[in-house]
Amino acid sequence: MKKLLVSILIIVSTCLFADTMFNKEYQIVTLDNGLVVVMVKSDKQPIVTIAINARNGAYTQSASNCGLSHLYEHMFFKGNKKWRSQEDYSKRIRELGIVYNGVTSNESVRYYFTLPAAKINEGLEFMKYAIREPLFDTTELRKEKSVVMNEFKRGFSEPRYIFYQATEQAMFEKYFYRKNAIGEKEIILAATQEQMLDIQKIFYIPNNCALVIVGDINFKDTEKLVRKYFSDWKQGKSPNFDSPQHPMLEEDKKIIVKADVNISNLSIQFRGPDVDDNREDTYPMDLLTEMLRMKSFTLRKKLVDIGLVYDFYAGYYTQQDGGTFTFHSVLLPENVEKVKEIILSEIEIMTDPSYYNEKAIEEAKERSEINFLYNVESTEDFALNVGFWWCISDMKYFHEYLDNIKKVDSKLISEIVKKYLYNKKKVIAVLTNEEASKKYFDKSWKESGL
Repeated sequence: MKKLLVSILIIVSTCLFADTMFNKEYQIVTLDNGLVVVMVKSDKQPIVTIAINARNGAYTQSASNCGLSHLYEHMFFKGNKKWRSQEDYSKRIRELGIVYNGVTSNESVRYYFTLPAAKINEGLEFMKYAIREPLFDTTELRKEKSVVMNEFKRGFSEPRYIFYQATEQAMFEKYFYRKNAIGEKEIILAATQEQMLDIQKIFYIPNNCALVIVGDINFKDTEKLVRKYFSDWKQGKSPNFDSPQHPMLEEDKKIIVKADVNISNLSIQFRGPDVDDNREDTYPMDLLTEMLRMKSFTLRKKLVDIGLVYDFYAGYYTQQDGGTFTFHSVLLPENVEKVKEIILSEIEIMTDPSYYNEKAIEEAKERSEINFLYNVESTEDFALNVGFWWCISDMKYFHEYLDNIKKVDSKLISEIVKKYLYNKKKVIAVLTNEEASKKYFDKSWKESGL
């Protein structure tokens, strides 16, 4: 995996772009210790969201610590050197009127506090101690292991979640631990305070984090507060992100997941473009995804309108290493083979630029813009989206996304289909029940071990 070059793109104390981003004023500064600070003015409501984003997550894991990035996220909301006990920490949350949460994904870990804008000083101080000086109290660590185990049990009691994990495991078999954010049960239960401290030392350093502040703020005053609480945060050694890339599939894989379900699911998954190496390919892939979701689109009509499937969608997940593109159908088990063949045949037709009419492309662009802007409407959503894109790519990608979507045409989409989908190796996965598996699926389908 290539090292990110985000730091090269950021000019200290200077905005990267024009002074508005999606109709919001913003400023970007970088402190001397490497902490990137993104300030966005959104004064519709007198609130502010303070988010810290770390380049951490499943992709930084090894086989021996799979799941500890997620466990660390839970420990973030525990006592620290100023608010030492969980009672004190929770009391401070209530005093400041904070709404909070954290998200661990494959290539990012994000935390946010939303509170009244008048309390931004106290909020930044609270974030300082949470990110810089956690205690990792052993009693609280033991409690959070139980919380994570409950998440684990809930996930693996849900057939669709098991199906998703099985498909990912088939696609990324060699280094699945770098895609497995929930982790391994035994590793989580055996986690120690020392392991939490090691994660903090490696990844929770200013030169591996971005602080995003969105809301009713004054840039000058906010920057002053940021420097007050974070300028003395000690820089660490930059993490090494040069892990081996996930190998491409050498052959198609057909897997079956058996569960107590009344309806089946079919997933056909391909490797998509990785944003590190093929940034320009991510835009037409996103637009293709949007087109495939449209009710008027040809493939959907062939599947849904005639009743072959109950539901159909396509999805592309942009990643640095291991982006995937998936066709997903909800259907009767007896229709799996026919639906599979229709989708694979349609992919060949989709290599022709004339397959995509201009009206459909323009509609997909409009839908993409609406969805994008809807997803950055609240201060929390804006902060989390900025953090996500900063972690997996850079702020430039986020800022220029809609402009690049508008440049996509039918030729670019058809080339993407040729490059990533047509005649490419894939994982074909089915979720179904025991009876249907015996009746409709032969021995060419390998049962998942999950």
